[in-house]
Amino acid sequence: MNEEAKPGQYLDPEGNPQKERRKGSRRKKRIIVNHHDRRTAGRRNSDQAFEERESREAIADALEDLTSGSDEE
Repeated sequence: MNEEAKPGQYLDPEGNPQKERRKGSRRKKRIIVNHHDRRTAGRRNSDQAFEERESREAIADALEDLTSGSDEE
């Protein structure tokens, strides 16, 4: 048989139409990721890290001022 393959089929070596067995539907079922949420979460994480670093530096400066102030007395 010399037929053309229909969509979703292929011709085997003998020329018989066979059902396509590829996992094409798996690609269509991908989870849709909202990139805006990912960017927002990334910004929140970087902001939190920045605030932690700033607060550590402020505490270190305050302790240094406190210790230097007690040395002068």
